[in-house]
Amino acid sequence: MNNSRELHAARPWRLLPLLIAMTAIGPVTLNIVVPALPGMITLLGTDAATMQLTLSLFLLSLACAQLVLGPLSDRFGRRPVVLAGLALAVIASLGAIAASSIGALIAARIIQAAGASTGIVIGRALIRDLYDRDRAAGMIGLVTTAMVIAPMVSPLIGGILDTAFGWESIFVFVTLTSGTVLAWAVVKLPETHHAK
Repeated sequence: MNNSRELHAARPWRLLPLLIAMTAIGPVTLNIVVPALPGMITLLGTDAATMQLTLSLFLLSLACAQLVLGPLSDRFGRRPVVLAGLALAVIASLGAIAASSIGALIAARIIQAAGASTGIVIGRALIRDLYDRDRAAGMIGLVTTAMVIAPMVSPLIGGILDTAFGWESIFVFVTLTSGTVLAWAVVKLPETHHAK
């Protein structure tokens, strides 16, 4: 672990873009569908209250998954938990594309949230593993900006995609984005947690 700390202390910004991208997956996945919800109500033959479950249950799953992912990453390591979570987000996004009923879409969104929450919780743990307290505070502040910017930008992207290509294109975008971050993590993300 000391070698990892020394390496990243020498190049503190090396992992920052990846950590920002991992953290942004959750807020993007939550907010990008909002502009498409009225049209999805009609297309999936449901009502507004049921469609709202795609957001409220997403948030619940996002919160609950964070309680589980932290201990899992302590037990099995940061890297495998991050990779498994991002892979789960990709698979669930593919399921959302194929959803033909509101029940299937809600189920896909719950699973999607569990995977998308990985970057939010493990990103901070990675920073604490790699950097001393003073530098870690600054790095966490920068990574947290993703959670502020993503909810502002993602509805705009979702609205454009929904208008141009239909609601399924939103989940195609999320699948491609999550898949890109997953591939990036496979190549660049080190294991930073070592048992004492």
